[in-house]
Amino acid sequence: MRSLSLVLLLVGCGSSKGSLVDGGTDLAVASDGAPTGDASQQPSADGAMTPATIFPAGTICNDTGAKLSAPATLKHLIVVLEENENFGSVNGNAAAPYIGSLAAKCGVATNYADNCFTDNLLSLPHYLALTSGSNCDVGLDSGGTGCIRDDNDPGSHVLTTKSIFDQVSSWKSYQESMQSACATTSSGRYACKHNPAVYYSDLSSCSASDVSIPTITCSASGKMKACTTPQNAFTDELANDTLPAFSFVTPNLDNDMHDGTVTQADNWLFTYLPLVFASPAYLRGEVAVLVLWDEQSSLTFGGATPNLFISPYITAGTTTAVQMNHFSVLRAMESALGISTFLGCASGTISGGATCPAGSTTDVRSAIGF
Repeated sequence: MRSLSLVLLLVGCGSSKGSLVDGGTDLAVASDGAPTGDASQQPSADGAMTPATIFPAGTICNDTGAKLSAPATLKHLIVVLEENENFGSVNGNAAAPYIGSLAAKCGVATNYADNCFTDNLLSLPHYLALTSGSNCDVGLDSGGTGCIRDDNDPGSHVLTTKSIFDQVSSWKSYQESMQSACATTSSGRYACKHNPAVYYSDLSSCSASDVSIPTITCSASGKMKACTTPQNAFTDELANDTLPAFSFVTPNLDNDMHDGTVTQADNWLFTYLPLVFASPAYLRGEVAVLVLWDEQSSLTFGGATPNLFISPYITAGTTTAVQMNHFSVLRAMESALGISTFLGCASGTISGGATCPAGSTTDVRSAIGF
């Protein structure tokens, strides 16, 4: 794999000549490894010169028939977290036609296992697992110290461990319906338990980087219906080409399948994701998008959760049955952003003598192709 940039929603682009294989066409690259398409430059809104678009408008994933090799590192990563559904309740469900269309165009893992915790179907520990590799200061699950095994606000407990927010060069957490920046009290349709950044006590940049985005209204039953038009920090940064390295996006309780319908959340994605796909960074091949679910809705240990992996490099219709989980996806996110120190179970071992579950170090990037 070569070097490039990532924004998650999961899309990346090759960084060296010959990055297209199996009959594809070479891309020209700049001295820093960034692809430049035909090597021309285009001015941004402020007059600065930026690499020209590589992928044509309308590109989501790779449907060219030629395999595209993904870069070693990406510039931007965008993660969208949804709530509480089993795999078959979303993937393949007619109530979510937009998700279904993206699954056919991009990548899906059929064995994304909810196996981080043996008997826990609460949101907060899963959000912490995805962003720090554990739910404890030391150890994992219930076998450690400082373990969080409930959904209480951070006034009850925080973690002193490092998270991916500490590791990246820049980050933003976009929280729909949050009452103020880095809010540590749940209110209305905002739930702290879905905002992991507020639980890491050493994260000094929370007040500046954990930002609110206004509520949008989405139809609960009408399929493929755009919600009210969003205009906020996230949409501005997409349009202005100022995305951070790591973006964590949380819809509110109505729009994330927690309290609202599957169709309502599908419409929320139908409204936001096209803005990502039309952004300059995505069309330069610098962004990858992950749409994930925190946990399943049943009590079956290890059951599969829904997911979407989106990148211009992912071959349309890619599926993998390789077992993965939040820990291996954290490892993939770290790798994609050029981080070589993997946190918690993303490293395969964890302090305190706990055993990390199967699939914790799966090479997710190779399995999906981003």
